[in-house]
Amino acid sequence: MRCQLADMAKHALKNIPEDICHHAKAAAEGGASSLKQETIYRLRRLSDSEDTRAKALHARWVMEALASGPAKRLKTRDLDAAFQKGVNRARAPQ
Repeated sequence: MRCQLADMAKHALKNIPEDICHHAKAAAEGGASSLKQETIYRLRRLSDSEDTRAKALHARWVMEALASGPAKRLKTRDLDAAFQKGVNRARAPQ
């Protein structure tokens, strides 16, 4: 059996995995809220958590850049190398 959450922001979530549906329903019942309220709460927590992690990572990169020394002009190849280094760091597990 699959759970369906009806008309959330004019969209329906269908085929929710049973374990996720069960946990959301149990949390909603335990917290005296609706399934919709519980789902919105969980989505907001997830979004806030991701935003916080991204902001912390960006702040760390800025601090590292500031600590790396004075600014200097980059040639195109240096800029490309710096960009690739940033891409590689962003893809690396944290």
